[in-house]
Amino acid sequence: MTIFRITVCALALVWSTLSATAQSMKVNAAGVTYVHSSANTGDMTFSGGTQLTIEGKTYNVSDITSMEVTSESVADNTVSVVYQGSSATVTIAGNVARYMTATVNGAKVSISQSEDLQQEVTYTLSGSSTGGSFYMDGDYKANFVLNKLTLTNANGAAIDIEDGKAIGVSLVGANSLSDIAGGSHNACFYIDGHPTFSGTGSLTIAGNTKHALSVDEHMVISSGTITVTKAVSDGFHLSEYLRMDGGTVNITATGDGIDMGFKGVSKGTKDDYENNGFVFLNGGTLTISTSGNAAKGLKADSTVIVAGATVSVTVSGAAYYDTDESDIASSSALKTDGAFTLSSGTVSLLSNGTGGKGLNVTGNISVTGGRMTVVTLGDRYKYNSNLDSKPQGIKTDGNISITGGEVYSAVYDSKATTFKTDNSFVVKGGTIMGIGGKAIALTSGSQTYKTYTGQTVMGGTAYTQNGVSFTTPADYYNSTAFVIVSSPSM
Repeated sequence: MTIFRITVCALALVWSTLSATAQSMKVNAAGVTYVHSSANTGDMTFSGGTQLTIEGKTYNVSDITSMEVTSESVADNTVSVVYQGSSATVTIAGNVARYMTATVNGAKVSISQSEDLQQEVTYTLSGSSTGGSFYMDGDYKANFVLNKLTLTNANGAAIDIEDGKAIGVSLVGANSLSDIAGGSHNACFYIDGHPTFSGTGSLTIAGNTKHALSVDEHMVISSGTITVTKAVSDGFHLSEYLRMDGGTVNITATGDGIDMGFKGVSKGTKDDYENNGFVFLNGGTLTISTSGNAAKGLKADSTVIVAGATVSVTVSGAAYYDTDESDIASSSALKTDGAFTLSSGTVSLLSNGTGGKGLNVTGNISVTGGRMTVVTLGDRYKYNSNLDSKPQGIKTDGNISITGGEVYSAVYDSKATTFKTDNSFVVKGGTIMGIGGKAIALTSGSQTYKTYTGQTVMGGTAYTQNGVSFTTPADYYNSTAFVIVSSPSM
C-alpha cells in the first residue's frame, strides 16, 4: 500500500515549480482528479498536517493518492468523465473544485454542485461502460457534451440530471444509453430541468424499464439526431412544452411515442406556465411508431402546432375496454386535448389497430398550409351491442377550418368517417379529399365541393376526382367508398 505524505518543504518545492513554469497542479484524491491552473492557484494552505487547501478546495491529506506538477491544462468551468469498462475517470477544473462533491464507485459517477456555484459548468461524458451511470445534482444551469458515449446502467437511469435549471445537451459523434428491465427508475435518461438538444451527433436511447427520455420541464430540439429504439412506456415523457426547431427524432415505443403533459397540475399552478401542454413542430423530422394497445403516437394535453416540420406517425395498437373508466380506450396517431394547427410542413398519420383514430382533437382544427394525410386501416372495435369504437380519420369536438394547404383522409370501416365533427366544417382556399365511410357535407360558406358514392379505391394507386388525387397505402381497398372532394379550382 502506498502512503502519500506532504511535508512543508515538499509543498514549498511544488509551489515554486508551479509558479515558475506556469503549469498546473494535478491532485488525485478519493478517485477523482482535480487540476489547478497556476494562474488561479494563489497560496496553498497546509493545515495541521492533515488538510491542504488549493483554490478554496480543502483536501484531506489521507485522501490524496498523488500530487504532481504537470504541463496538462484543463479549461476553467469543466468536468470530464471518461468511462472505461468497469471504471470511470473524473477530472474537475480547479476553479470549480470547491463547489463539487464527486464520488466514483467503479463506473458509477455522482457529482453534486454546491448552491454557492453561480457559474455554468460544462460536463463532457465519453467512453464506454456496460455497468456505468452518471448522476448530477445542482442549482445552476449547466451544459453537457455527450462525446461518443456508450453507457448502460444495470440498476437505474443511465444519466440522471437533477438540476432544475437550463440544461444544454450537445451531441458529438454516436452516443448510446440504455437501462435494464425491472428497475424502479423513471427513465433511462432523466432530466429535472429544461434541456436544449443540439450538435451534429446522434443519441440512441433504449428504455427497458419505463420511459426512454423523461424531462420534468420544457424541452427544445435544435439539431442532432435522437433515436428511441425501445420504450416499455413512453418514448418521450415531457412536462410543460416541447419545441422542435430542427434535427431528427425517431421513436419506437410500446406506450405513447411522445406524451406531452401539463406541468403544475398537482401543485395547482398549471396556469402559471406559458404554453403549458403545447407541442411546437417548427422544423426537423419527427417519426414515431407505437405498438401498445390504445397507445398514442403523439399525445398533448393542450395544442399541437405544426409550422414547418415533417411528421410521420404510425400506431398499431388495438382498442380495449377500460374497466377503470367504464369506456373504450383506443389508439390515436395524434391526440390533443387542445387545438391542432398546420400552417406549413407535412403530416402523415396512419392507424392500423381496431377502433383506432388518425387525428383526434378536442379543440378546433385549423389548416392554412402544408400537406396532411390521415389513414385508418382498422375495423371497428365492438365491446357489446351498445358500445363500440369506430376507426375515424380526422375527428374533433370542435370546428374544422381549412383555408389553405392539402388534407387527405381515408378510412376502411364502412361506419367510420373521414372528417368527423358535430360543429362547422369549412373549406375555403384549401384542397381536401376524403375516402370511405359515411357521407359528410361541408358547412355553408365553403368553396365548391362534390361527393361520390360506391367508388372502388385500390391501395397503392392514385385515385383522382376533379383534378385532386390521393394514393392510399398498398393494403387499403374499398369497393363501396364514399368520397368528398373540394379545391379552389373547382
